Amino acid sequence: MIDLGLTNKRAIVVGAGHRPPRPGIGRATALLLAEGGARVACVDLDHERAATVAGEIRAAGGEAMVVTGDVRLGDEVDRIVGEVASAFGGIDICIDVVGEATWGRIPDFGEDAWDWAVETNLKQVFLVLQSAARQMRSQGTGGALAAVASVDGIMGSPAHIAYGCAKAGVVHLVKTLSEELGPHNIRANAVAPGKVFVPTEEHPEPGPGVDVTTPLRQPWALDIARALVFFCSDLAGAVSGQTLAVDGGASVKGVWDFPPEMISALMAR
Repeated sequence: MIDLGLTNKRAIVVGAGHRPPRPGIGRATALLLAEGGARVACVDLDHERAATVAGEIRAAGGEAMVVTGDVRLGDEVDRIVGEVASAFGGIDICIDVVGEATWGRIPDFGEDAWDWAVETNLKQVFLVLQSAARQMRSQGTGGALAAVASVDGIMGSPAHIAYGCAKAGVVHLVKTLSEELGPHNIRANAVAPGKVFVPTEEHPEPGPGVDVTTPLRQPWALDIARALVFFCSDLAGAVSGQTLAVDGGASVKGVWDFPPEMISALMAR
């Protein structure tokens, strides 16, 4: 078995609760960290959501605590990080999965909607990773930061103007954090999901043909969680400032997206 180096690591998962019908990336990440031996602080705006996941961790024999707060507010973030550091004796890992897409065409996209999208998808990520980095730097023991970006922050996406810009900001944020914090042995990376699969009665699992936008299959919550945990494990000890797309190959498809019959016709010329 590969040792991920997570045993007794002190981890924060911001957005650990599961809010159906969303895919549950935070929950999957918290459970996977605990499975690897980490002590996990489940942070969420909703106490019940976080407590449910913490209960799952404890039921499986792991250690978890619950902290409730609004990470869009700097003072709240510092309180949350302080509570976890006090309870665990420090912080080694901080993962932020909070975010939510907004839709709207550019001519009609309002200023309030823009501010909400940027605050929810970028500002709070900065506040969380900044506060965790301060704690890690003061400890002098290094650490790993990770956040959820999106393929919408890597390539264009109609009707996602504010969301895409905010997620592009996350991609840049981990690069800058990586350069500034590297001398303190603190790494920062991001995972960029594509369209994440949510189980239904008709399709309980992702697979070929369920979603035609991906050459492979849609990722689901566990796929994103695995990438986040990889970045925070010893396997990624020399990896920092990177954004990994976990999207079933959707973002690497050819720009022309020719249907099979057109390709056959072109080859027959």
